[in-house]
Amino acid sequence: MKPLKVRLNNMPHCPNLPTKRIRKCLIGNCYTEEIQELTGLGIECIPLNKSIFLDEEISCHADILAFNNGNGCLFVNLGSIGERYIHKIDKEIIFIEKIKSPYPNDVALNIAYIGDSLVCNKNYANAEILTFAAENHLKIIHSNQGYAKCNLCIVSDNAVITEDSGLAYLLKNCQFDVLKIEPGFVHLSEQHYGFIGGASAKFSETELYFSGAISKHPDYNRIVDFLNKYGVKPIFNPNRVLRDFGGIIAL
Repeated sequence: MKPLKVRLNNMPHCPNLPTKRIRKCLIGNCYTEEIQELTGLGIECIPLNKSIFLDEEISCHADILAFNNGNGCLFVNLGSIGERYIHKIDKEIIFIEKIKSPYPNDVALNIAYIGDSLVCNKNYANAEILTFAAENHLKIIHSNQGYAKCNLCIVSDNAVITEDSGLAYLLKNCQFDVLKIEPGFVHLSEQHYGFIGGASAKFSETELYFSGAISKHPDYNRIVDFLNKYGVKPIFNPNRVLRDFGGIIAL
């Protein structure tokens, strides 16, 4: 395996905070409605295959299956990218073999990259990514909540939305602007509800995609006010149920 590239005197670019509209992304191949909507926004969607080693409800989630380090390396669950799509990815691809259910064995790549910080459970996050972060002077914020990326809707380099009380408390103490919203209004499966991070994706500096009717969320007005503070507008289909689709991995 090649050593990870390291930029000296220059921070890697956070892929979750694009400065212009992204052109490509990774997304779970079973989320056809989201793929159609994002394609309609001019974004090429590269599908990720479902993993048989993960619980069915998260088996196709991009935030479980892949991580972009913002510096030319893409970490991907082995078998998640079909051979015919690899040529579309202009990055070094590092395949990870041990992503499987149950939790916390499935959170190695579920890392929230926000500005110059990585939020994750350091005990289970991929070791190469943690080494890369340390070498590039990125802050590593340890969270007991391993599903950090699932639980954080990233608005700006210091602003997030979450349902998770622990993450809200942690990031407020790290000087983030945090909007804590009510849990339970994002669909995942018949058994469990999902999270706002997995139901959203920032695809340009001023546009934040939601995978359904965020307008029906009881905290919608608070969410809109929070987004307005950062010059961000929500983009969503009001005729679909807001659901956790695992977000996207911007390329």
